[in-house]
Order: sequence, then structure tokens, then C-alpha cells
Amino acid sequence: MTVADRRLVCLAALALFTGCGGGEVRPPAKGVHEPHGTGDGGATGGTGATAAGAATPAQGRVLTGADDGFAGRLAVGQTARLRLPLPEGGPEPAARGDAVLLIRISDVTGSGHREWELRAVHPGTTRITVPRPAASPATLTLTVT
Repeated sequence: MTVADRRLVCLAALALFTGCGGGEVRPPAKGVHEPHGTGDGGATGGTGATAAGAATPAQGRVLTGADDGFAGRLAVGQTARLRLPLPEGGPEPAARGDAVLLIRISDVTGSGHREWELRAVHPGTTRITVPRPAASPATLTLTVT
């Protein structure tokens, strides 16, 4: 097997395990606030607020240290992502609570960032502390139903 074949197999496995590929993009539910006017259902960040003040759906979102104070909800089996800038070996995020698993994703594409999958495993609440350079850590709260 050539190096290119092995890379293709690894990328296919990564897509399978992270839920990528073949998915469809759905518009946000009525009444859901779209942060920063992105029109993408908040998939790239935001405050986590909705028009009704309830937790924002977190399914498919990519969260960063800029999302300090984010409060989101996931159903069991749903996922979101946490993306932090390099350097490799830098401070790691930490999870308090066992409703959401914090799963490190290997950097197979040289994308210039570190990434974790946030996978909802059972009902409850998990608070994730995200280290930020030159600032106090950000806190993300995920409630699983």
C-alpha cells in the first residue's frame, strides 16, 4: 500500500468516525438566533443565546476560545467541535462532568489548529474550560438531553 493509499484510508476513517461526509445542511429552527449574522445556524461561534433565552442547539457547531460563556444543548449521540490554535503540546481544554466526552482529533491535514470532538453520551451537564493566550480561560457549558 502506497503512502497516498494509506492517507486516503485514514481520511476516510476519520470522516466515518467524526460524522463527516454525506450529511446535509439544514436551516436553523424558527426562533433561533444566528450570531454575527452568519446565516449558517451559528456553526462558527457566537454567544449561545436564542430568542427565548434557552440553550442554543450545539449540534455541528465549531466552538473556539472566543465563545466564552457559551451555553448549548446536545441530544445523546450528537456532536460539536472545539478548535484551538496551535502550538501542539499547548494547554489542553478540560471537562467537568461526564455528559460530554472531550475526544482529541489528530491533525491529519496540517490545518494549523488542534481540534476536539464534543460527543454527548448521556443526559447531564458538562463544563469545558478552554485555555486562552493572554486571557482568562473560556468556559463552555453543554447540556445533554
